[in-house]
Amino acid sequence: MQTAAVGERPVSVLVVDGEPKTATVLVKLLRVDGFVVEVAADAAAAEARVERGPRPDVLVMDVSPARAGEVETLRRIHARHPTLRLVLVTAHPQVAERLALGAAPACRIVTKPIDYTGLLRLLEVGA
Repeated sequence: MQTAAVGERPVSVLVVDGEPKTATVLVKLLRVDGFVVEVAADAAAAEARVERGPRPDVLVMDVSPARAGEVETLRRIHARHPTLRLVLVTAHPQVAERLALGAAPACRIVTKPIDYTGLLRLLEVGA
């Protein structure tokens, strides 16, 4: 088990995935690797959680063209919290490109199937 930390505290991750089984697997893996993890079922719940605080270090979100409003919600989150690191997970890279956040230093895109080792590197960068 590795320990992901920001200074003296573990890296906090908010996982956003509408598929409970997928979210559960990712949460378990991340916790084993030392992350503090919370889950939100959708973009609206993630936005509410980020606004409520304390803000997570990283937002890992499954992005799909089938979920209306998700892109606008992510834009609002990014606009209000530009230093919040975003990792967008998608089987549809064109959706992430539409966000126009791909060039932002705090935003990374991961395509499915997820390379877990690569995801860990992204989560630990800047930690």
